[in-house]
Amino acid sequence: MAEADTQSQEQCKALTADGERCSRPARDDGFCYQHDESDPTVSDSQTAQEEEQADEQAEDEVDQPQSRGTTTMTAEEVTDPDEVEKDVDIEQDEIAGILAIRQTVQSTAGQLIGHEFDGVSEISPTDDGWRAVVEVVERRAVPDTQDIIGRYEIELDTEATVHGYRRLDRYRRGDTTEFE
Repeated sequence: MAEADTQSQEQCKALTADGERCSRPARDDGFCYQHDESDPTVSDSQTAQEEEQADEQAEDEVDQPQSRGTTTMTAEEVTDPDEVEKDVDIEQDEIAGILAIRQTVQSTAGQLIGHEFDGVSEISPTDDGWRAVVEVVERRAVPDTQDIIGRYEIELDTEATVHGYRRLDRYRRGDTTEFE
């Protein structure tokens, strides 16, 4: 094993036609089987520079491991942590708004529609405020998978004041074919 290390360190001193150092292992005289003293050679300073560059490349490879199929991110793609925190504050405000709309819809849907409230299936912003889709039990049955559920759309303004509602459809609680 020590022999392999010394051979890899002892590289031919000759320069190739491209001006690069020959990559073959050197024999005792410092040249490979193809080159000899008459060939242009690499000076000692060039050899030292090449070794330093090889060492730096090896260190870089250790410091920055690369996975297959990945590329390094550009400066534009890297996320600034300060920007992320700003986005989180905005999202918290939006979530609070949605939760307020949900609470309003839950407390008023049963009274508004005249049937037992079952659940909120959608809340989305609109140009004029909010749109909520709720489900109410229009008729109870045994077993409960035969309950008739009505889906209603409720329109609210930005202050969560109800401006209207309409029935979208009806289905049996056990029927999932429409939603799959």
